[in-house]
Parts: sequence; C-alpha cells; structure tokens
Amino acid sequence: MRLCNKSCLFWLIASAGMFAPGAWANDTEGLFVGIRFGHELADVNYAKSVHYKADVLSSYPDGSVIAGEDSANDGFNAFSANLGYRAFLSDRVYLSGEVEGAVYSNAVQGFFEGTYTGDERPIPSQHIFPGAWKVDKNHSLGFNARLGYVPEGLAFLGEGRSVYLISGVKWLDATFEAAFDNSGVGNAAIRGVTRKSRSAVPWLIGGGLEFGSSKNRFDVRIHYSSWSMDYASGDGATEQSAYVPNTFDVDEVGISLGHTRSFTLGM
Repeated sequence: MRLCNKSCLFWLIASAGMFAPGAWANDTEGLFVGIRFGHELADVNYAKSVHYKADVLSSYPDGSVIAGEDSANDGFNAFSANLGYRAFLSDRVYLSGEVEGAVYSNAVQGFFEGTYTGDERPIPSQHIFPGAWKVDKNHSLGFNARLGYVPEGLAFLGEGRSVYLISGVKWLDATFEAAFDNSGVGNAAIRGVTRKSRSAVPWLIGGGLEFGSSKNRFDVRIHYSSWSMDYASGDGATEQSAYVPNTFDVDEVGISLGHTRSFTLGM
C-alpha cells in the first residue's frame, strides 16, 4: 500500500466535509444513486518460498530458504452500484461521498515454473514445486470520496457536467488457487491444489468526467488501485511440514462507464 496514506487522507478529509452547507447548489446536490460497468487491467505477481528451520535437514544445519515468483497480466470485469450524497462548497466546487458495492468476473492466471538446484532426487529445501495458479475477485464493499468542479464552459456536455478526482478504500473478498506438482520423485510425488479465500483492502485514486442533465448523468472514469493477499502453511519444524508462504500483489488500472440519478434537496 505504497500510496495509501495520501489516498486515505484525501477521502477522510472529504468525508468530514461533505455534509457542510454549500455556498451554492444546483440540481446535482443531494442524494444520488448509480450503477457502473468497467474493466480492470491487472498485473499480478505471485511469490512463493519454502523455509526450514535450523537442524531440520542434515544437509542444511543452519536452515534453508528458497524462493521463486511468477507474474501475469489480464483483467477483471466489474459491475457496481452506489449510494451517495453531494454537497457544494461554492458555486462550482463540490464534495461527495458514496458507499459502493461491486461484483466481479474473469480471473488472472499463470504458471509457476518452480525452482530446482539440480540434484537427482530433489529435497524440499532445494525445490519449489511448479504448478498453475489463478486469482479471482469475488465481491467488494467500500467508500469513495470525490472532489469535483463544474467548468463554466463545455456547455455542450449538459447542465450536469463536471470533472472530478476520486479516492477510496474498500473491503474485497478474493480467492486464489495454487497447484503444485513434484513429479520428479516417482512414487513419492506430491501433488495438490491450495484454494483459499482471503480479504484484502484495496485503495484507489483516479479521475472522471460527468456529462448529461442535472438529474441523469453519465460519466467516464479511470483509476489506479493496489492490493495484496497472502497465505502460509506449515511451520518449518520437520521435513514434512515446510513453512510455505504464498503472496499475491496486484496492481490495477480500471476504466468504467457509469450512470447516476440525482434526487434534489427538498424532494
């Protein structure tokens, strides 16, 4: 979460001020609901390592660690719905906050090649079993804040026109699968698939353009998001219980099209 402090600072400030009385309002002020369709291009890095404590393996009395990684690029499709409130701070500047829920489809997947130092019969400390892996995003719930500006020009974009910056954080449920296949040791082959669902806390920053009427608007948005999840098995205390952490780091660039319906104050 390299930029999380900056991102979180923005939306916390925005959420604190979004209900402040506006100096001026138009029909876009007040409650709004929306839906959004998008695609998120994702770069996923999968890192895996095998650890043994000291004195577990006779050939490695001080302990053993070997690591490897793989990466893949693909995308997630996203459908989301939101509910929020917009307040004007001046005749052209507004703050808004929204709660957003989303579901996802598609997956990012790759193949971990494994590592092997060359012995005829590999021992666990010298070999990370290869296998296919994939990451699925299931659903999320989060909070976004927008800082927007209504340009005086660009009237052709409609009364509801604005440009905005957005920042947010969400709770994400995701699933990963990691297969392993030690086919090099004959009858002693070790094969299987680890499948785990984990929670992650992605943050996002981005910007967008709204256009249309003050009551019904479309907008195009682009954003950057980052998140990670991990899982570990074993304790490294015996030859059969290697400590094996798996980590997935995900960077995403998303583009989406949304529709928003505003409800004016006093309705």
